[in-house]
Amino acid sequence: MDRVMSGYHVGHPYNLKEDDLGMVAAPEDVGVFLRALNDGSFFNEEEQKIYRSIYEYEHSGWVPGYQSFATYHQDTDVLIVEFYSTTDPKLHNWNLSEIINSRIVRILKKAHS
Repeated sequence: MDRVMSGYHVGHPYNLKEDDLGMVAAPEDVGVFLRALNDGSFFNEEEQKIYRSIYEYEHSGWVPGYQSFATYHQDTDVLIVEFYSTTDPKLHNWNLSEIINSRIVRILKKAHS
């Protein structure tokens, strides 16, 4: 547990990292998995076709104390994984995270061009 990021929910007085409410993953692991989904090394061609017809190769979600975002930008071949360690009942932190995420994407796309 020493290597797990602390998680906080506004109004809850304790660190949530030891609660059984979420998943434990390293950003590198999420990135490796998402890249494999996109580069075709995870599924064969037929499976890839089926999967792409149903899902986008990205993820965002939250559990109390944690938010995660993982996106692949095919035009720049950039994969972005972000973890945030604070949530709130009115989702203000979620909205702030979305603003930060879009700024990161803009910066990386500008650097790539």
